[in-house]
Amino acid sequence: MERSSSQSSGPEHAITKRFSGSRVLVAIAIGAAVGLALAYFLKVLIDNTPAELDVRRLRLFYLMVITSCALAGFAIESTRQLQEQATDPVYRHSNAHRGRRSRKG
Repeated sequence: MERSSSQSSGPEHAITKRFSGSRVLVAIAIGAAVGLALAYFLKVLIDNTPAELDVRRLRLFYLMVITSCALAGFAIESTRQLQEQATDPVYRHSNAHRGRRSRKG
């Protein structure tokens, strides 16, 4: 008994990877860790200045920095995975020098 496959061998069906939520969570954790390091650096920098700042505002600022870095990690990893799964040829090109300026002259 022969099994017929409905998938063609074209590039639009070559990708079988599924979206990985665990990779996105790892990217969020890495982004939050980078944000935590950046927030600590900013805390040390602000603590060594003569400016008087409200502690509550500083805590919200540090939280914003950490959250922004975590969000950046989420966005980068999600976009990377979605582009990897894309079947549109716009996302699949072999030009290794994309985005670089060429020097002609």
